[in-house]
Amino acid sequence: MGEDRPRRKGRRPGPRKWHRRWHRYLGAAFALPLLWLVVSGLLLQHGERLGLTEKKVSSAWLLKRYNQIPEGVPAVTKAGRFLVAGWGGQLFVDDKLLEESGTLTGAVALPAELVVATENEIFVYDSQGLYLDRLGEESLPAVPLLGIGLDSNDRIHLQTADGQHVLGEGFLDFEEAPSGAVVAWSTPSEGFNERDSLQQILVEGSEFTWSRVITDLHSGSLLGKIGRFFVDLTGVAVFVLTVLGIRLLFRRK
Repeated sequence: MGEDRPRRKGRRPGPRKWHRRWHRYLGAAFALPLLWLVVSGLLLQHGERLGLTEKKVSSAWLLKRYNQIPEGVPAVTKAGRFLVAGWGGQLFVDDKLLEESGTLTGAVALPAELVVATENEIFVYDSQGLYLDRLGEESLPAVPLLGIGLDSNDRIHLQTADGQHVLGEGFLDFEEAPSGAVVAWSTPSEGFNERDSLQQILVEGSEFTWSRVITDLHSGSLLGKIGRFFVDLTGVAVFVLTVLGIRLLFRRK
């Protein structure tokens, strides 16, 4: 019988093979993030020429990422022919976003005015919905306002923690409401059906530009902590790839 031949031990890959392998793996793993950084960097470099500093974002998803569209359900109430809504501190009348803001308490319609109440202020608009006046904390009986309504004589009643009050003519003063007064209170309800239309109003009126989005995309801020970490990791990968590439270059025979 022939003698058993000694088994050949597997040869360990040399340093150059390890460098090539890691260079290949890292290059494949970070190809997409590197492309992301390169493309977004080029867009930022030429953003003004491409109109990105002026073009507005029309994506509801992106605007939600920037808290430009509130969470939750809007509060909606009818006041005469007007539909008044409050959502995330923003106020709407019909299909218009108001410049005024606050948490909606209610709204009532007089023959010539629309009166919108928030927890701390009252805003007065004309019959076309144009801004006329504002009553702040200094002009109100107490805050926060808990309710607003009309009696049979079209007098505005305000409900506060200190009691019920009536606004005088021209909104210049107020007095305690008489006991037993019958008031039709404005009671905002959850506007599930109006949420999409209000969201569209915010999208169409957005002042957010694509330049801001691409800046945050390039830095990873758009995706929060995970995005920033991934950008940092990609930067480290680029450094390692560069070092491995240089070592491979000078180890070639």
